[in-house]
Amino acid sequence: CAERTYNWMTDPEVAANIGLRTEPSLQKTREWIFKAAQDPSISAFAVCMKDTHVGNLVLDQIDTYLSKARFSIYIGEPSARGAGVGTTAPLLILTSAFRERSLYKVWLTVHACNDRAIKLYTNVGFQLEGILRGEFLLGARRLSTLYMSILADEFAAMTANRRS
Repeated sequence: CAERTYNWMTDPEVAANIGLRTEPSLQKTREWIFKAAQDPSISAFAVCMKDTHVGNLVLDQIDTYLSKARFSIYIGEPSARGAGVGTTAPLLILTSAFRERSLYKVWLTVHACNDRAIKLYTNVGFQLEGILRGEFLLGARRLSTLYMSILADEFAAMTANRRS
C-alpha cells in the first residue's frame, strides 16, 4: 500500500492536483499511514478495483463535537481513472460517514481548475459553499479553491431518490 501510494505521489498529475508542498518519500508515506491508523480524527481507505489498490480516500479533520469531517480522494492508477471507481468509493464512504459515524456534514476543498474532480463531487451530491480566492498554488500559478460540502439530510434525500 505504501509503495503504490508513494509512486502515485511522484506522478506530476496527482501531485499537482492534491497540492503537495514537500518532496514525497517512501518513508514519509509509511509514517503517514502509521499515524493515520493511530489517529481517531483520520480514517483512510484504499480504493480498490478488481482487488487492485488504485487510489486512496481519506476522511480527516474528523470533529466529533461539530459532527463533520473533511473528504479527499484521488485515483492514482491512471488505468482506473474514468472507470467509475471514483464515483462508487465516495458514495460508500459518505454512506458510512452519515449512517455509521452520524456526521452532520462532510466538506472538501478543490482547486477551481480541477474540472474532473468538481464534476465527481457534484455528481455524488456535494454543493458549492464558497470560493476561496487565490488559495491554491499550482506551480507558480495562483488558483481559487472551491469549498464544497454535503449534509446528512441532503445525502439521505439523494440516495432515497436514486433508489426510487
